Amino acid sequence: MNRMNVITLLLAALMAVGTSALCAENPAYYLYNLSDFTGTKPLNGAKLSLDSQKNEIYAIASDGVYIFNSSGMEVYRFENDPAIGMISDVAVLSGGDILLLASRESRAHLVRCNFRGEPKGNFELKGLPPEFSADFQPARLISRRDRLYLVSLNGMRVVETDHDGKFIKGYDIAKLLGLTGQQKSDSGLGAVAIDTDGSLLATLPITARVVRISPDGEFTEFGRRGSAPGRFGVPMGIAVDKDGNIMVSDVLRCVILVFARDFTFLREFGTRSFKPEGLIAPGDLLADDGGRVYISQLRKRGVSVFQVGPTE
Repeated sequence: MNRMNVITLLLAALMAVGTSALCAENPAYYLYNLSDFTGTKPLNGAKLSLDSQKNEIYAIASDGVYIFNSSGMEVYRFENDPAIGMISDVAVLSGGDILLLASRESRAHLVRCNFRGEPKGNFELKGLPPEFSADFQPARLISRRDRLYLVSLNGMRVVETDHDGKFIKGYDIAKLLGLTGQQKSDSGLGAVAIDTDGSLLATLPITARVVRISPDGEFTEFGRRGSAPGRFGVPMGIAVDKDGNIMVSDVLRCVILVFARDFTFLREFGTRSFKPEGLIAPGDLLADDGGRVYISQLRKRGVSVFQVGPTE
């Protein structure tokens, strides 16, 4: 074997080692987009919700709600009903009913539906204190175990109830941050997620931070603005994976950042691209128990699904 062949083999071996090391550091790869039988569903900035019991994904778009199975194929849909109003979010209750958050005449209200999205009756909130009853207008809805979380993104407040609507706890994030009225108006929440221990996590796009409120009220925050790995351009979506890691979508940098529970930066994946594996303005984000991460995008890019492995 001549010298050139030896060098070529050595370079190939080094490249293979480097690729393996890269994959070990960043074990995330693109699987598919949520689709129907015609191809990728061209959703634009859809909101996402997970039915963990059936492992089905709900994508809430401007024209209605699309439901996908664990393989990413559309299995059902229901459109906005004028009698209900514009649907802004969906949560699945413990008994299997679907709870719709809808807006009618500029007011948010909740409607309990069967699994086909057919109304069964209004869902009333009970026992809300005055500071969460007068002008509280939720924009997002989260169901975790036997708890329901209603999120006012502009108001920076969260109401926690049981699945019967009985008030349990309220969070005033602007107050915890010490924001004035004008600062609150200039800020707002990007998204909210619930950790496995019941902690509340929220992104603050304007200040490029993430806050966490533990069940006992401990308040912590992290994040720095920048373009380097581990720093935020504009953090938006947030989710917690099966290992307790915190995932944040960056709508400006077009990446997904992954942090450990103690906020240590672990890795990031994704790149700004119109290729199937690329991301364009990633927004809403969720993770299932199978290690799949669902990422909503703009420019009618739909919802991309990535498989994410362990950090070790």
